[in-house]
Amino acid sequence: MARSSRFEGFKETSRSLNEMSKAAARGVGKRSLGIPAEMLARDVRRNAAVVTGDLRESVDVFPSKSKRGQPHLEVRAEDIASVQDEFGNSDQTAKPFFRPAIDEGQERRLDAFADALMIETQDSVIKAGQRAAAKAAKG
Repeated sequence: MARSSRFEGFKETSRSLNEMSKAAARGVGKRSLGIPAEMLARDVRRNAAVVTGDLRESVDVFPSKSKRGQPHLEVRAEDIASVQDEFGNSDQTAKPFFRPAIDEGQERRLDAFADALMIETQDSVIKAGQRAAAKAAKG
């Protein structure tokens, strides 16, 4: 089932992003994605079973290669037991911790991304203006 969300007030943000250099816009996107990614990692850690604590400690946000110029971040559980816990096997029943974390906080993370994108875009525009003013002052 596909979900759709609609955010209000993005015309100005979109215009500002289009006026930025590609590198600056990519930086804004990556910083904005970091906030919901950290929120997801926190939710996954909270849901993870604690036997030795290794599984909980292995959940983290990792940068991944940009695809078609779009920044990507991954939330991964690096512990080898994560697959067995999430999906189970012939000797162990599944105790999902990752998928429920994805499902339960989706709207909250989308709202956080929207807020972060607007804030990061405004910050980037302000910094660009300050750099231009400093450059003009030098002559």
